[in-house]
Amino acid sequence: MTKYNFKIMEKKNLWFAISLIFILIGASLMTVRAFKSEPVLNYGIDFIGGSTMIFRFDELNSRYEKAAKENKKKQVVNIQFMKEIRSILKNFGLEKSHVQITQDKEVLIKTLHLDHSSNLKIRDELEEKMGALEVLEVDFIGPAIGKELKGKSLWIIFIVSIALLLYITWRFEFVFGISALIALIHDALITISFASIFNIEISTAFVAALLTVLGYSINDTIVVFDRVRENKKKLHKRKLPVIFLANLSINQTLIRTINTSATTLLVIGSLLVFGGTTIKTFCLVLFVGIAAGTYSSIFIASPALVALYRDDK
Repeated sequence: MTKYNFKIMEKKNLWFAISLIFILIGASLMTVRAFKSEPVLNYGIDFIGGSTMIFRFDELNSRYEKAAKENKKKQVVNIQFMKEIRSILKNFGLEKSHVQITQDKEVLIKTLHLDHSSNLKIRDELEEKMGALEVLEVDFIGPAIGKELKGKSLWIIFIVSIALLLYITWRFEFVFGISALIALIHDALITISFASIFNIEISTAFVAALLTVLGYSINDTIVVFDRVRENKKKLHKRKLPVIFLANLSINQTLIRTINTSATTLLVIGSLLVFGGTTIKTFCLVLFVGIAAGTYSSIFIASPALVALYRDDK
């Protein structure tokens, strides 16, 4: 039936322990920060409020024209220009600000909340160091808006998780849905723990990446569960235990899972290396989340099914 015969289910406690240790490290760091009255996670200005400024620089257009004559890519110009802006922002203690150059050649800067005088100082400094600029937009995101956005993000993740639980229950059985939900919670906790350990900024891009990871992870889990169901029907006369069916199904889909994940991670890894700073957080969260999702589809979802399933059904 399959040339592989890895005993995955027999070591399910080991797989659970590996994930639990990583999650506990992240949770411990968040707890320590909470006791120190520090933010438990590195929330971006989308969630804690801040200032957004959009400028148009004459110098940037000049560099584009020069790059075109020298056959240089715009991306090289953008990276250098953003580095120079960040060095200026560093003088104001804002080196971690988000800087992005849009397709319309506009420079978007997101910083922590600044008063009007600080905004003017930054603007003057940018004009002095980077040349003439045009102010297109200055906005402020208040803490109340950030709090509301945080609440909505949590609700979106909750609703998506429940919807996936109902879908798996409808396609298979309730115990399959619960097992898939456990795997999804695992993926979310692993990703959040990673953000806690490595101080990754929690922004709307992080939430978008997390939702993408949940959708990707459930796809792999469904493939394994579908094979479990097929094998159960095909081998029902032999009345094989679910632990055997789960092992068989994982071994049958193992190469497909590895190949799919490897190619996906290769693309995301390329974007992570060559895609620039503006999408770095999104790609990093995707990379970690998809790796965790692949792990959970093999080592968490199916062992959870084995632990919850009753063979006498």
